[in-house]
Amino acid sequence: MSDSILLPRLSQALHMARQEYAKANQASAAAFAKAKASGIAGGTNRASIFYTPFPLTFVDATAATAITADGQRITDFLGNFTAGLFGFSPQPVIDAVSHAMARGHALGGAPNRMEAVVASALIDRFEAMEMVRFSNTGSEANTYAINTARAVTGRTKILMYKGAYHGAWIHGADLALDIPYEKIYVPYGDANHICQVIEDNAADLAAFIMEPVMVNPWVYLKQIAPTPYLKRIRKACSDAGCALIFDEVMTSRLAPGGAQELVGVAPDLTTFGKYFGGGMPFGGFGGKRKWMERHDPSHALTINSGGTFNQNALSLAAVDAVLSSLWSPAQCRAHNSNADNFRDQVNALLRVLDLPCQACGSGSLITMIWQRRPVIRDTAGEGESQELDVSRHKAVSDAAQLFWFYMLKEHDILAGSPRLNYLTLPVALEPDDYQNFLTGIEGFSAKYAAELNQLGKVTS
Repeated sequence: MSDSILLPRLSQALHMARQEYAKANQASAAAFAKAKASGIAGGTNRASIFYTPFPLTFVDATAATAITADGQRITDFLGNFTAGLFGFSPQPVIDAVSHAMARGHALGGAPNRMEAVVASALIDRFEAMEMVRFSNTGSEANTYAINTARAVTGRTKILMYKGAYHGAWIHGADLALDIPYEKIYVPYGDANHICQVIEDNAADLAAFIMEPVMVNPWVYLKQIAPTPYLKRIRKACSDAGCALIFDEVMTSRLAPGGAQELVGVAPDLTTFGKYFGGGMPFGGFGGKRKWMERHDPSHALTINSGGTFNQNALSLAAVDAVLSSLWSPAQCRAHNSNADNFRDQVNALLRVLDLPCQACGSGSLITMIWQRRPVIRDTAGEGESQELDVSRHKAVSDAAQLFWFYMLKEHDILAGSPRLNYLTLPVALEPDDYQNFLTGIEGFSAKYAAELNQLGKVTS
């Protein structure tokens, strides 16, 4: 059916849910108003967590439970967009950072011993990395990786998926604050087209930066891309002499060696960050010597890279605690296996309830997409090309927001963000938390049966 069809019942239900939210969270509203009055532009330093009428304010948190300014105790299924993989303030990180703080704060101005410890641990996990450099965020890591590729190849253009996100200033679109790279955009899915674009631009192309997942501009679809598809692109980049950069800031949590381990495709450069810091700022990038050696200050063509807090001892202590106590290969595999089981349970329940929704993703990265028709279609038959069909109907977004407000009010659950039911499951979630989520889906289905029935008709 046409996307122009309006669903007034769904829109009205969302309007009422927002009103109830505003009434129940007046302390958060006051905190947001105070932030704006203080001079913070827009009342927040992070656009991705803003939503209408105002964002929740947290005042305390532990494990997978956050406490809002209005005293509500909520279970966190958002996981701070993967940065909160281990829940709030995990004890091994508290202990490690406290110890580091007592021994010289960040230890800036000179090397520290923790740098080598963390570097060795990360290189052991990522087979495609021989050398590594640290940064403070994933945005910085992707910038360093892109600039490294440009320096090594002597080329200027960067290829990325249309609608992709690689950090605060690197998007698959022409945005005002983006670094003015010479960017080429391609849609995800058609390996033949992408490889032809790589070949056509080989003389000027420095790198193709991508997440090794299916990419759609409208949702965070962190479902691993098929191996044959990625292998085609890997070969095209090798033939063109450009760098293949895997942005694994989010997806590296899917296996001990990242998503690249799951697909068996080795990039030239890998970027990582977010959850490795266990709540502390951290990012990094690495690859084979060919791509990384010019970061050596003694190299004849050194890039002379640096950053005041790139070897921050507090963050590195936190990373060491994460790798040694919270995220062993066995712990990583177990968590993602549990998450796969949860996603299967969600999809089974959605089918039983006949809801126009599907839980997509890989391992502990799950996105609930509110439409009836399939999201993914294989157009080549052997995994080399796929077509993503995510509806842009306003009702799809309305349903995601309504589900978020419902789960918050009725089940004390943070079901992703209001804009998108993107679940990055923290390790700290308990079996009862998962069951409460499933119970919430049942309650949502019962309360909004008429609205969801209409949604199913317009997204079939």
